[in-house]
Amino acid sequence: MSQSSFAGPLVGRDDELARLAGVLEGARRGRARAVLLAGDAGVGKTRLLDEVAARAAADGMTVVTGHCVDLGDVGLPYLPFTEVLGRLAADERFAAVVGARPAVGRLLGGGTDAVRDVDARLRLFEGMAELLAEVADIAPLLLVLEDLHWADQSSRDLLRFLLGRGVLQHPGGAPAHRLAVCASYRVDDLHRRHPLRPVLAELVRLPAVERLELRPLPDADVTRLVRALEARPLPDATVRRIVERAEGNAFYAEELVAATGTPADGVPSGLADVLLIRVEQLSETAQQVLRTAAVAGRRVGHEVLREAVGLPEDELESALREAVGRQLLVAGEGGTYSFRHALAREAVYADLLPGERARLHGAFARLLAGQGQRARTAAERAHHHRESHEPA
Repeated sequence: MSQSSFAGPLVGRDDELARLAGVLEGARRGRARAVLLAGDAGVGKTRLLDEVAARAAADGMTVVTGHCVDLGDVGLPYLPFTEVLGRLAADERFAAVVGARPAVGRLLGGGTDAVRDVDARLRLFEGMAELLAEVADIAPLLLVLEDLHWADQSSRDLLRFLLGRGVLQHPGGAPAHRLAVCASYRVDDLHRRHPLRPVLAELVRLPAVERLELRPLPDADVTRLVRALEARPLPDATVRRIVERAEGNAFYAEELVAATGTPADGVPSGLADVLLIRVEQLSETAQQVLRTAAVAGRRVGHEVLREAVGLPEDELESALREAVGRQLLVAGEGGTYSFRHALAREAVYADLLPGERARLHGAFARLLAGQGQRARTAAERAHHHRESHEPA
C-alpha cells in the first residue's frame, strides 16, 4: 500500500530540496545524475518528489514518473518503465522517438514475452537507454521512479543497466545528457534478503549516483505540519500528543490529525491497516512474539519475553531475528527489544482479542511478581493485574 501525497505544505526539507535542486540544475547543464531517495514509509518521500517535480516542470524540464506496485510474487515485468514509455509516447514531442524503437515499443503492447531471451533483453535495455538519451537531448528530462522496493526483477535489471552503463555517462566518462533520475524506496521494507539490497549496494558505488536519506522530521516541523493540516485551531495539548505519537512521520501525523474529530481512541483505522499489513507479512510465530511484546509495552527484556510467549529458545530467536530484520522490532541494550515505532505497538495491541489481551497481561503480572519491589516493576505489575482482570 502506497501512501498518497500530503495535502499540507512541505515542511522541514530545505536541505534535501537544495540538494535535489542542485541535481536538477546540473542536469539542465548536461551533467546527468541519479539520486536514490531512501526513507521509512510515510516519512514524506512522495511529497518531496512531488515538490521537486513541480519545480523541474516550472523550469522547463520534462517530468515523467513510473510507479512500482506491490503485486506480491506475481509482478508485472518492466511496469514502471512501461508507464514512463506510455507518457512519452503520448507527448507529441517524443512520439516519433518511441516509435522509432520497436524493441522498446513492444512494452506498450504488453509484449514482454519477446524480451525474455538474452539478446532481446540487451536490445531492449540499449533501446531504452538510447530513447531516454534522445528525449533528454530534445528537452531536459527528470525521470522519477517510485517505490523501488516493489520493483520486479526485470525492472531492477533495467535500472541497473541504465544507471551503470546507459544514460548517465558516455563510455569515455564524459558527461552525457540533460537527465536526472530520482528513485525512491522504503528503508523499513528492506529486510536482509530483499532483492533490492544488492542492487542498491552496486548503484551507490557509481560516481554519478548518490543516496539521500529522508529522516524523520524534528518535533518543531511536525508541529508546523499539524497546525497547517487542520483548518480549525487545535488545543496545544492535542498538538503535543499528535507530535509525540507521530515520531517525525508526516503520514502518521496526517492520519492522527484527521482522526481528531472522531470519538474513537487509539490508532485511526486507516493508519492501523497500513501498520498491520507489515505485521501480517511475518510468520505466525513472529506475529505471536510481536503480540506478546505489544502487551509488555514499548520495551521488553529477552528473558521476560521468552517466559511470556512460551516458545523454545531457538524458535524465539528465529522469530525475533525475523521481526528485527523486517524492522518492526529494534534490539537494545541489556537484552531488550522495543517496537521501532510506538504506533505499531498500539496497532498490534488493539488488534488482540480481549481474552488474548487479558491472558498475556496476566502472564506478565505473574512474571514481574518475582522481580522484586522496584517502583517501576511494581507500577508495571499493577498495570498488568488491572488489565488482566485477575484478582491481585
